[in-house]
Amino acid sequence: MQIQSHSLQKIIQTLILPLKIIGLMGILVATPTFGQSTSMPSNLGNVINSDARDAEPTFTADGNTMYFNCFDREGKTGSDICVSSLENGNWNEPKIVTAVSTDGYLEVEPLLSPDGQQLYIMSTRPGGKGGMDFWVSDLVNDKWTEPKNLEGPFNTAYADHCIYFAGENWEFAYWTSTRPGGFGGNDIWSSEQVNGVWKKAQNLGPGVNSAASEHHSLPSQDGKSLYITSIREGGFGGEDIFVSSRDINGNWTELVNLGGNVNSDQNDRCPAFSPDFSLFYFDSERSGGYGDKDIWVLPYSQIEHIR
Repeated sequence: MQIQSHSLQKIIQTLILPLKIIGLMGILVATPTFGQSTSMPSNLGNVINSDARDAEPTFTADGNTMYFNCFDREGKTGSDICVSSLENGNWNEPKIVTAVSTDGYLEVEPLLSPDGQQLYIMSTRPGGKGGMDFWVSDLVNDKWTEPKNLEGPFNTAYADHCIYFAGENWEFAYWTSTRPGGFGGNDIWSSEQVNGVWKKAQNLGPGVNSAASEHHSLPSQDGKSLYITSIREGGFGGEDIFVSSRDINGNWTELVNLGGNVNSDQNDRCPAFSPDFSLFYFDSERSGGYGDKDIWVLPYSQIEHIR
């Protein structure tokens, strides 16, 4: 299946703008209030977070609906994709998206297209090219279709996961892979779509990748920085979130740790932005949560300057 081209500017102008202000007001109401001096993350609370794993949020453009990776919900055991919507400024009880979730396989890492018409996931279901593949579902008549294996340079016989896109038309892709040609187990790879065709995957190089594990590469709004999870030395403990930026020559710089505002002595990983890029979400196993991994949030302005 070929990835559809998305013009963010046209979408905002023709479809989203009338709803965007209302939706973003809702998501801000559902988010803990931050004072000017507040710099530490806040937990999203025990409706979204459970005693199991809750992670990897992605939002509709109006901010009213959040998809995320959930575990052990609705009496089931294992990993699924859940969805929650705002009701009177609060997130309602999450429900499993049964159209894209299975009972016997792993589904994680949801990603919505800017127009909300496609939902990307990573799944270990059969029919793919490897143990971990990307799959995509289309929204047709308000229902998600059976996911199809993602075409292009993304899936291999190895583990491929944590995909994100950047650019006005989503013409730049970043994802994680254990394919040959890398520097460690998990490396960050990229591809550019030119005239509707995705180019050969390229490793982001030793500035980003190391002998350790690097995964989940979240682009900034301008596409000039990537927020990456790594277990390399020099962090605060376990997995930490780092940032890399393009230099004047277009090369990615060495990873810089985001510091104690985000990272703790536990695993902190897999960041995501709110639709207006004002809030920075991530999942963490730090103390003060409700379960295995919880979703936390802080103002992006607290860390935006770190490069």
